[in-house]
Amino acid sequence: MRAAYHNLQQESELVVAILRTALIILAALAPAYSDLYGGVVSLRLPLQISVLAAAIYNAVTMLLYWRRVHLRGQRVVMLIADVLLITTWVYLTWHVGPSEVGSPLFPFYYVVIMTAALWFGVSGVISTAALVAVLYLTVSFRASSNDPFVLIDALYRQVVYIFLVAIAAGYLVDTQKREREQWTRSQVLLAQYQERFRAAQEVYELLIPSHAPQVPGLELASRWRPALQEGGGDFYDVVTPSEGRVVLTIADVSGKHARGALKLPLFKAAFLATTQVWDDPGQVLTQVNRIVYPLLQPDMFISACVVIIDLDRRRLIFANAGQDPPVLVRHATREIVALETGGLLLGIDPQASYPTEEFALESGDTLCLYTDGITEARNARGEEFGHENLQARVQASVALGLPAEGIADNIYEAVAQHLQGEARHDDMTLLVMRFRPEERGGGSVISDQSK
Repeated sequence: MRAAYHNLQQESELVVAILRTALIILAALAPAYSDLYGGVVSLRLPLQISVLAAAIYNAVTMLLYWRRVHLRGQRVVMLIADVLLITTWVYLTWHVGPSEVGSPLFPFYYVVIMTAALWFGVSGVISTAALVAVLYLTVSFRASSNDPFVLIDALYRQVVYIFLVAIAAGYLVDTQKREREQWTRSQVLLAQYQERFRAAQEVYELLIPSHAPQVPGLELASRWRPALQEGGGDFYDVVTPSEGRVVLTIADVSGKHARGALKLPLFKAAFLATTQVWDDPGQVLTQVNRIVYPLLQPDMFISACVVIIDLDRRRLIFANAGQDPPVLVRHATREIVALETGGLLLGIDPQASYPTEEFALESGDTLCLYTDGITEARNARGEEFGHENLQARVQASVALGLPAEGIADNIYEAVAQHLQGEARHDDMTLLVMRFRPEERGGGSVISDQSK
């Protein structure tokens, strides 16, 4: 970025050299006379000499540009040389043109003023304007045979405009420079945030299982779609801490996306540690809450649900910490069993406890864990997908005898149809479990991949 800025600055020197070439040509074509000594005297030769010197000087500046050479203080020297050259030409062309007083080459000063504004901003252009004013008033006084009225006329007619142009040009250049610097800073910040997002996404992908494990006796299917590419605040996992015991969990961290994802490693570590010690989901949530509470303060929390499937006893034990209630559908009766027992969100009260509820499982019973990104998905009319719609989808899928994969696909297709092309504003996570105890003897188990 610095190299690009340096190249831009050197290119401005080339533009100034091109403008200087045009001024040299105009000065060479201008007549040169003076009545400084009481009569009209031709000053053509001095003008030609000054033009030749200016041409050599300009060639040197262009050579420095092509060689990419930039000497210390080079611009200051160039600016002073340009002011002196133009002052010489103004003096040599005094009393030439439609005006009886002054020089037709006076507008050359404005080119120097613009150059000073481009190179040095307000402070530099004001200093240049002051130098121009002093030199021009000196030339006016000397070229008019020390006539004070000519000096006063030059002060009001030319010098005032020199300062007005200098102030305006300096202000515009400084404003543009500040805007460019602000844009550069914003691009740097954007790059930094993008790098953080990429890091958060990499961390998040390590936390979320690439696929649900194969567990004899269960069909498992999972779906996870973050609202943004850098990840989100949803989490799910399936672990088997011991033979015949499977632990399912789903969670949603407040402070969405990258900020929420940064807290997920804390939750996953606490979850994995506690499931190795406690076989009660209420105790798991209680201990996880005590671990993560100080790390979530002051404005973050986690909703979570933990379900333990005891394959030997054919029991489902669950506890809930502010997460949307899971949907359990009986295969035999198509009945929806309410799993509404719950407690506070994790991170609110370090002493919170979480009650446990237990249900018997029969072959074909289906459990659906989900985050609010599914039930709160809104279409263009602002209508949510809703809990009732989700329950009906699970119930219908069970009635059709769909496997866990088919149920997950059915729900996601229904949400997509409901959205009708509207953008998702929250992460969508789904974990479907279907109890198949007859497969524990060695039958194949359908596994899945997160989509």
